[in-house]
Amino acid sequence: MVRLKWTFLGRVEYRLALELQYTHAKKVEAGHYPMLFLLEHPPTITLGRHADDSNILAPESEISADGFDVVRVLRGGDVTYHGPGQLVGYPVANISDARCNVPSWVEKNARAVIRFLSDCGLRSNWSDVHPGVWIGNSKIAAIGFHLSRGISTHGFAVNLDPDLSHFDRIIPCGLRDKKVTSVKEQLGRSPSLLESAKKVAHNLADELGWELEPMLEPGLVLGRSKDNVAEVETRV
Repeated sequence: MVRLKWTFLGRVEYRLALELQYTHAKKVEAGHYPMLFLLEHPPTITLGRHADDSNILAPESEISADGFDVVRVLRGGDVTYHGPGQLVGYPVANISDARCNVPSWVEKNARAVIRFLSDCGLRSNWSDVHPGVWIGNSKIAAIGFHLSRGISTHGFAVNLDPDLSHFDRIIPCGLRDKKVTSVKEQLGRSPSLLESAKKVAHNLADELGWELEPMLEPGLVLGRSKDNVAEVETRV
């Protein structure tokens, strides 16, 4: 059985998270184990491969002055926001190890999130028309991957208790007539990031039919390579 290693890293700068993903993707390509990175980011706006710059509603200089990073990335999709109070998951794996094609890989990740929300007491659903996890007309989790040689990077982001006003700086995913919500907005409370990370990790391993290993300590994961940072900045 495939073993899924995972870690909860707390708050991690977005570009460092890219570095961690691409570094591990090379290891997976060489035959190493899949890895699930769970974390949150400081305020960051990302633009996917098909993003429309007009979906950012303020000049980049103004957004940067407010403390937001702006990053162009390889995942699919349009403009998204990441920030404190949002659980972000990056499963770096060869999807063939889960006997998945791209649609089933996305579906299994979405189901792991939907099961977590159900445990919180929320009924949500996946939309093929507007990819993501929704409660009514409001998106509660964004999902977007990048596949290269069958290896997945990027992932999902679940709104636990973020500052929803931060989404006002963008048109999330380019959908003008849709809203964004969170567990806290829906229930008046939210589980902690660590508690949520544990549940999502177990759900994802179960959906993939993999064995979940005990959480790796962050100190064993957070190593940096100057060469790899340069590579990441070149690729995005």
